[in-house]
Amino acid sequence: MRKPDAKNGYVLLVLLIGIVILAMLYMIDLTAMFGPTGSIDIYAERPWLEEKRLLAEKDLPVKQAGKKGKVVIKDKTIIAGDVQRKDEDRGGIEITIDPNGRACGQWNCAYQYPDSDYVIEAKFAGNIDPTKIYEDKTGKNKQLLYFITKGKYQQVKTDKATKNRWPSEEIIYVVGWIRKDFSAKGKLFLMTADGGNAEYDWQTNQSEPENADRNK
Repeated sequence: MRKPDAKNGYVLLVLLIGIVILAMLYMIDLTAMFGPTGSIDIYAERPWLEEKRLLAEKDLPVKQAGKKGKVVIKDKTIIAGDVQRKDEDRGGIEITIDPNGRACGQWNCAYQYPDSDYVIEAKFAGNIDPTKIYEDKTGKNKQLLYFITKGKYQQVKTDKATKNRWPSEEIIYVVGWIRKDFSAKGKLFLMTADGGNAEYDWQTNQSEPENADRNK
């Protein structure tokens, strides 16, 4: 009877270890792309996958043809709104958009948990992008104007009991959609050191007209 080949057994073990490592790397990649849950929403914003939409200063101004009734920025426009995360207030946001398409803004917030205080400050810059079309499960709206920005946020966590402080700095993306009445809404994404992100919602104080300017 032929004895088991130790060399073949070793090769098989190495192959199995390689498969496990590849599977782990795949799951890590999904976390970076879609967040910790790995869930996929085809309508969700993922600005870290769309950085090609961010323009350099030399590529301005952005061409604004106003096709299909698309919102056009003709004058300096300031958009201010409130930020929330899971129905909890997270400060205020202000975004300035110039007629050349440049967008920049800032966000500040402070909140508490039973054992810790948090303070976050962020600045970001980017541009409008009339080529992107808004779409959700109900259809498309070709009149909404998209903008995308990127920057840094600084967070300071303070332990209430010890007063110890933990400052950190990571990347933030702020995106949004502007309506014909210049009300707007969008998302903030606070990227984390482990490759995930924390998602926040923001919107201006003006209410959204029902089915506003929708072209399917």
